[in-house]
Amino acid sequence: MSDPHRIRYHFELPDGSKKTLEFSFAPGDFRLRNPQPADPPFWTELGYNQCANCPLDPAVYAHCPAASQMAAAVEPLKALVSFDTVGVTVVQAERAVHVETTAQQALSSVLGLVMATSDCPWTSHLRPMARFHLPFASEAETIYRSISMFLLAREISGGESAHAFAGLEELYDNLHVVNRDMSRRLGAATATDPARNAMALLDAQATLLPITLDDSLEELKPLFDAWKAPQKTAI
Repeated sequence: MSDPHRIRYHFELPDGSKKTLEFSFAPGDFRLRNPQPADPPFWTELGYNQCANCPLDPAVYAHCPAASQMAAAVEPLKALVSFDTVGVTVVQAERAVHVETTAQQALSSVLGLVMATSDCPWTSHLRPMARFHLPFASEAETIYRSISMFLLAREISGGESAHAFAGLEELYDNLHVVNRDMSRRLGAATATDPARNAMALLDAQATLLPITLDDSLEELKPLFDAWKAPQKTAI
């Protein structure tokens, strides 16, 4: 597959069956272009467990933009149990990645991609990371990519802050609220728990990053020694 605006998740399920989730994105802003469900489930209605920090008006938006897209991803996998072992192959233009993992870890990767590329006013801040999607990223990789994205966004937008990472910490505080309240929606989506546990994994990252930011930066500093200004030698 050579289309940079398409990502496929191929699932090998415990019963031997296979499912494929295919995501198509708009050139430029990498907005998710998958069609909305023709008959969205009730839990996608904007007013149903609406996120406490959601700025959208239910009179204008009938359905939560993130939940509507998540519904299509959750439905084919709703029979899974959180710790079912699944094979997942993620196919992108640049590479294919295969892992054997739990259903909740697999769904966490899928839902993270869907939320970042939906029209949610908060999670859309993560769209640059979605454009360079790294399936099943480790904690260290996620922290590095989040910091890098934030600094590049600040450079492009020209924004500054008295505390360099205040904006990043504020964003992740708001993402925690979105993840918490989205989990309540997903509780009504399926009788099993992988989707909610997948959200819990995403939320763990959102909660952890502001807490560990300073320590993580200290650990990363030696990697950037070559970027330091050269020391002048006395003649």
